[in-house]
Amino acid sequence: MKYRFMDLVWTRPGDVQPMDAFAIKIVAVVGYANDWTAYMGPPDWPDETVAEMGDKLFPEQAKPLFYVLRESGRVYRF
Repeated sequence: MKYRFMDLVWTRPGDVQPMDAFAIKIVAVVGYANDWTAYMGPPDWPDETVAEMGDKLFPEQAKPLFYVLRESGRVYRF
């Protein structure tokens, strides 16, 4: 199988075709106030860039992805 990786931001819904694929990178960051948060960005960004400049995920998006942080007793900071 050969996938065609599409840009998540610039691709319009009507442009989506079979075998198109979309990739993102998600990075979770633990804070100093007994909290944590998660950010998403393009897959080609370094992890640190996603953590600094990525879009913050809503709690309902992030919590299922990070079991250890969700169960750590830390609060999700939105």
